[in-house]
Amino acid sequence: MAHFVKGVVLAAGLGTRLRPLTYFVPKALVSVGGKPLVDYVLEWLRLNGVKDVAVVGYYMQDVLARYLAERHPDIAFIRSRRLLGTAGQLYYVMEWVGGDDAVVVNTDVLTNLELSAPFSLHKSSGAKLTIVAYRLRQQMRFGALHVEGERLAAWREKPVSEYVTAAGIYIISGVKLGEEYLDMDALAQSLIPHVAVYVAKEAQFVDVGTLEDLRKAAALPLSPLKP
Repeated sequence: MAHFVKGVVLAAGLGTRLRPLTYFVPKALVSVGGKPLVDYVLEWLRLNGVKDVAVVGYYMQDVLARYLAERHPDIAFIRSRRLLGTAGQLYYVMEWVGGDDAVVVNTDVLTNLELSAPFSLHKSSGAKLTIVAYRLRQQMRFGALHVEGERLAAWREKPVSEYVTAAGIYIISGVKLGEEYLDMDALAQSLIPHVAVYVAKEAQFVDVGTLEDLRKAAALPLSPLKP
């Protein structure tokens, strides 16, 4: 990874889907396998050659700032005045990023993705935003009826759907933001056609955004999650 790429870890959210754990610690400090989520993300960035990293906080940010100062003193911690959404929160880190490219990652995504390929796509396409994505297959819990008028045309029992979903990892260049609420989907749509999508084929992604996800992740061998 080129030396001028910076890393931004988004750790501002309230973590409502991980309550009651997040009544006591910010989501970034919720543990999986005895290690806080933020530690996995920081290790993954370092293994990909991203050394200049900032963590953006808001909820319980004093707790997170103390942890990072003690355990990761080389990491910049950026405080937020308001909660501005998955894209808007980047407003507080734009001055730190400067004119560099930045890899942005949510704190609840564990992965072994190699960043070299999406970064190459980002540069070659001239995109302002590159979305890392993967194909997800999900089976419906119930049968799906195709109805024409009031008559049954087809019945598919518990069909499987496949779609491309965002992995919670992005590469940004030259994006301008104000101090206003903005989610990542709205930012992406506002930047079309300057948005590239890298669909990962071999990488593993473990989403730990809910208590059920957390229980599943705890049963996985997370130590091999390295690029």
